[in-house]
Amino acid sequence: MLEKQKLSSWKADNGNGTYSNPLFYEEFSDPDLIRVGDDYYLTGTTMHTMPGLPVLHSRDLVNWKFLCYACDRLDYGEAYRLEGGKSIYGQGIWAPCLRYHNGTFYIFSNVNGRATQVFSATNPSGPWAHHEMKRGFHDLSVLFDDDGKAYVVWGYRDLHIAQLNESLDDIVEGTDHAAFGRESLIGEGSHFYKIDGKYVITSAWYAGRMRMACARAATPFGPYEVNPEVSADEAFGFTSGYRLRNQNGGSFLISTPNPHGGPQGIAMHQGGMEGWVALLRIAWQLGSHPSNLGQA
Repeated sequence: MLEKQKLSSWKADNGNGTYSNPLFYEEFSDPDLIRVGDDYYLTGTTMHTMPGLPVLHSRDLVNWKFLCYACDRLDYGEAYRLEGGKSIYGQGIWAPCLRYHNGTFYIFSNVNGRATQVFSATNPSGPWAHHEMKRGFHDLSVLFDDDGKAYVVWGYRDLHIAQLNESLDDIVEGTDHAAFGRESLIGEGSHFYKIDGKYVITSAWYAGRMRMACARAATPFGPYEVNPEVSADEAFGFTSGYRLRNQNGGSFLISTPNPHGGPQGIAMHQGGMEGWVALLRIAWQLGSHPSNLGQA
């Protein structure tokens, strides 16, 4: 007789103080991570799949537990209900910003063709309330400052910064400030922090190579000094697998894996850096060369 094979799910924790990647087998684009006391919370892009915006919890950044979905459904017309031959395949909700302020958790996220969405809850396990802002903020990040004011950074290359109103549905009139030029190498996918009294914005940008850029200033509106390459080409040994090429006309062409990286290689791009504060401090002290970070 064949012996029964014991099946178990993947576990990143090796049980000896080490862990193995991946932390979990799930597509988890654009992750944003926060720490509240001894607890870490994580969410990410889910695009057209519903429910969306999963909320995960961890105490050690390795073992993660699913809590809930912040977004039960999106319904902005026929395409969202797959009616009339319409669909939102490949579109939906993306680039969430997860924050905690005065006892409330917030997720700010974008939806294609809509303004920015805001989800809020006093318990990360839900229920989550929802409202739509009066405008859209591409790849936004929100900072709740020590004085109670809230700021938002958003954009693609020429990033803008503004103060949010108390209702968190629009910016305060007259505060929209273009803090960076298109050639500043500051990029997109921003994350806004306050570290040791300094305002810090991290981002990603491809300028001949994939770079993680960082900017800091003494005030939320700047002026900012930019380090265009806190790290570059960081892929941790990963390369991409089979990929579906973008094609029009309904054809499906598959790109095969490239074990040598290159244009199909995987590199760090958009992601929260709540646990990377120490590395950012080191990067500013040592300079922008990636090898310096390795030595640190």
